[in-house]
This record gives sequence, structure tokens and C-alpha cells, in this order.
Amino acid sequence: MKAFFNMFAFLRLMTFVSLASLLLACEQSTDVEKNANLTQQVTNNPEGVQNHLLYMEGPSGDFKLHYASSDRTLTPRDTLVFIHDTGEDSSSFRRYFQADNVKQKYRLIALDRPGWGKSTYAGDFPSRLEIQSEMLAPVIQNIWERNGKEKILLAGQGYGGALASLLAAEHPNFVRGVVLINATLTEQQTQAAWYASALKWLPSFFFSQSWQHAQLEQVDLASSLNQAKVQFAGLNQPIGWLQTVEAESAHPGTYMRLAKDLFQQADIHLTLIEKADNKGQQQYPEQVMRSVQAINIHSRY
Repeated sequence: MKAFFNMFAFLRLMTFVSLASLLLACEQSTDVEKNANLTQQVTNNPEGVQNHLLYMEGPSGDFKLHYASSDRTLTPRDTLVFIHDTGEDSSSFRRYFQADNVKQKYRLIALDRPGWGKSTYAGDFPSRLEIQSEMLAPVIQNIWERNGKEKILLAGQGYGGALASLLAAEHPNFVRGVVLINATLTEQQTQAAWYASALKWLPSFFFSQSWQHAQLEQVDLASSLNQAKVQFAGLNQPIGWLQTVEAESAHPGTYMRLAKDLFQQADIHLTLIEKADNKGQQQYPEQVMRSVQAINIHSRY
């Protein structure tokens, strides 16, 4: 009888795993010298993009963080750093690097968050906002130093918007303005799938690493946002917020009240765009750059 119940439990587990695997098939994306803390390796490509690798040492081991820059020089200039959404990487912002008029106005930088693109991590995947902010702080400082210690602008899409806000709040000496693109900023916006919390109980070989990372970020995002409320409330750099909305629900007052509740000391520039796709940085580059220009000017005062 005990053997029967053990077999029954095993069959239930395999049924759950099969169901989860079927759901994943629908959802998975296609897709040197060291010093004590940090060294930099630069690799140039023929298209003029400069790739930077920062080698880091952490309590769980060594890891590296990557960012791409459109400008090889160290001349201080207006610098815009893009931070990508969950499930993406720095290549999400490729179209900006291909626009000569944009590169003439700004040094463009796109970074890979830990565990995405060319950036790695040590130990457990850093799924929480506050951990990623701590890990990326040396990258933001490195960019600031290479810009002649002139403050920079951050632009974040989705999850990257929340991370950009936290980085700006925690490092005002490096950041003078923020642009949010369909940013995930409230617990109500988080959309962790019902089976995501079961990842730690299931064999990892059933799932792609990128899908696991995306689900773990979504699972932890609500509590991370709740923890970040104090930092958000103290952020005092100007913020440009672009939000795509359904035409019938485009009420600026609603979003402005939300913005002022989150960012109590910041000057908010809100732009609502009728929704066509939630990837605003890909669908609406002109509006994104107009918001960047407004914040670039305003943040100098």
C-alpha cells in the first residue's frame, strides 16, 4: 500500500511537471588583470560600439557586468544609460545606436543586468531589485567616471524602470535625471505566473535559464517594490514617464496621482501614448527621445 501511494505521489509530480513544461513551450522566449574589486576590459567592434566588461568579486564568487557604449572617447558629454526589461538584454535598444542623429546628441550606453546578455552572476540568481541595484552601482560609477565625473541620465523599460528609479535614488551623485518607459512600479503591475513560485521545487533542466530568471524576477518584484517605496519617495531628480494606455483609459490625472504618490519629491513629466505594443522603447523611439531631451534640459537647472 505504501508503495502504491509513493507511486501515486510520483505520478502527480510528473503530471505537474508535464503541465508546466507545456505552458513553458508557449511562453519561453526565442531568443586581464584583476584588482581587489574591479577591472575593465574593452573590446571594440567594427560598427563603433565599445563593449565594456567589469570584472567583480562578490561573497559568492567572481562575476562580470557588461555594457555597450556608442562613444569611444572619454570626453564629458550628455550620456544616456538604457536599462532593459525582464527577459531582454542590452540589444533591446539597438535601434537607438543605429540612429546617427541620436548618437550626435548623446553618448548612448546599454547595460546587461546580472544574468542577462553578457552579464553573469555568482551564487543564486539575483532576482531582487535591491540586490541588482547594489551589483550595478559600480557600473554606474564607472560610466560617471568615464564621463569626466559629469552626472548621467538613466532610461529604464518595464522592470528596468523600477531599477533605474532605485539606482537614481540611491546614487544621486551619479544620476541627474530618469526616463521611465512603461515602467513596472507598483505591486498591482507585477504579473508572476501561478506556477512561477514552484520553480525551486522543480528540476531546473525542464526550463530554459532565461525563462527561470524572468519568473524569479516577477515572483520577487512585488516585495522588492514594497521595500523600495522609501527610496522612491526620496528621489528628487526630474522624471520623464512614458506610459502606453488604452484609448478609453487615458486619464492623465490618474497616472499623475500615482507618480506623485511614488515619487513625492520629484518633478514628473508625464506622457501618455495610445497603446499599440507594450515595448514602448521599440515602438515609440521619437517620444522616448523627446522625453529624454526634456529631462536632459530640465535636470540642468
